[in-house]
Amino acid sequence: MSIAVQSKVPQGHILRRFFRSQIQEVPSKHKQSGAGRGYDFGWIYTSQDCHTYKACRSYDTLAWQAESNTYYTPNTFFRNDRRAQDTLRWLNAVVLDVDTKNGQNEGLILPDLLDRISAAGLPQPSLIVRTPSGGFHVHFILDQPRKAYSNAVRRYQLLQRTIAEAIGADLQAIGAERFFRIPNDKNTIFQTDATVSFDELNDWYWINRVESRTSHSRAAGRADLSGRGILQHPAFQALLRGVQVGARDQAAYTLALAFKVEGYSDEEAASKLHAWNEMLDRPLPGREIEKKVKSAFREGAKKGPKASFVTELSGIAFQYGPIWEPAKPREERKNSHFDEWANDVIESLKALPGNVIADSQRKLAAHWGMSLSSFQYVIRMLIDSGRITVEVTGKGRAAQTIIQLVCADVELAEMDLRSPIVSRESKTQNFNVPSSNTLILDTEVGGAGFLVGSFTYMHFWIPGTDPP
Repeated sequence: MSIAVQSKVPQGHILRRFFRSQIQEVPSKHKQSGAGRGYDFGWIYTSQDCHTYKACRSYDTLAWQAESNTYYTPNTFFRNDRRAQDTLRWLNAVVLDVDTKNGQNEGLILPDLLDRISAAGLPQPSLIVRTPSGGFHVHFILDQPRKAYSNAVRRYQLLQRTIAEAIGADLQAIGAERFFRIPNDKNTIFQTDATVSFDELNDWYWINRVESRTSHSRAAGRADLSGRGILQHPAFQALLRGVQVGARDQAAYTLALAFKVEGYSDEEAASKLHAWNEMLDRPLPGREIEKKVKSAFREGAKKGPKASFVTELSGIAFQYGPIWEPAKPREERKNSHFDEWANDVIESLKALPGNVIADSQRKLAAHWGMSLSSFQYVIRMLIDSGRITVEVTGKGRAAQTIIQLVCADVELAEMDLRSPIVSRESKTQNFNVPSSNTLILDTEVGGAGFLVGSFTYMHFWIPGTDPP
């Protein structure tokens, strides 16, 4: 019988903002339910010197270790014996180290740092910790923890580096696995209730990337007003063709920001917007257009339009990033993520007791951030490579897919990521696995599987491909 044991760490403690239900209330020797159990818990590392460290996964242990250790990892891990990028489980906050020693940021004080953050167009930080040397650890806590899949970790580090460049932080202190000073009542000099979404930081990154590109082009005497710019995106093209009466104000401001991102001056943007306004069925007063441009180009204004606003106004999905670029060939797009997902599956299994996981296919697919069809394709590749075995028990809603790691040493690079999907007319396929470890894919989309000894008949195809 489980017993609800409450930690001595208060509910309003700073560290609960980072780790939420990722860790237990008290050490696991106490029977308890809920937080920190199953394959979604996380380990936190603490250290006194950033070289030797201890791992913990409860608030009580963290509080006890914080009495003698100075540093902690704001992001959590699925292993308690190796602090590395490939053992990360949850991304909880983006943290920057702003040094004021060795001639860097000399004389920098908190108001100056906050001005830098605001001037960079970044959201308000969640908290700032003062270091003994006079530096700052700036924390942007995510509104929702991000599962540390390999692509998310790469994106995290790109964001961290770009923010560091924007506010003058240490470019050597980059990495989601790094140590920072443990926040407490004595060293926390700035704190708000603010959090930021991963998508919002991604928007900020791409807006600043385009701004840097256009500024560089102008400095070189090569004005680049379109290129890969957002005005070429179908969502902005739709806005430029006109909007309904109730959307005029927001659309005008959004377009003004877009012209700014593209490198237009305020005068050029005003001229473009006046022409756009005149073609509307019911134009705004000219002075309103001038106000929108002035607001968009004022100091401290947003550096670009918010992606969600563009989507809402245009009715066309818009996001910052590679979507601006010409589409890659379909096969290249499809295969580009499979190796990352396969790595995520293997790394998760390595961290689990017995190297095994069991759940419905839909839940497992969601756990690794895949669609059901992509999940089935990745699992098929891992079986073909001899990395895992899969067994299904039960039927219908009660069906459980059991995935077990068999060989952790085979490199994923040895896998054929483009092995063909077996069509509905395929013959019996030998997956080269022992007869006691066979595969039944209880496919809920696109087909079904039938077990025959150590062979499997696969009636299976991925939606979106040409049916066999």
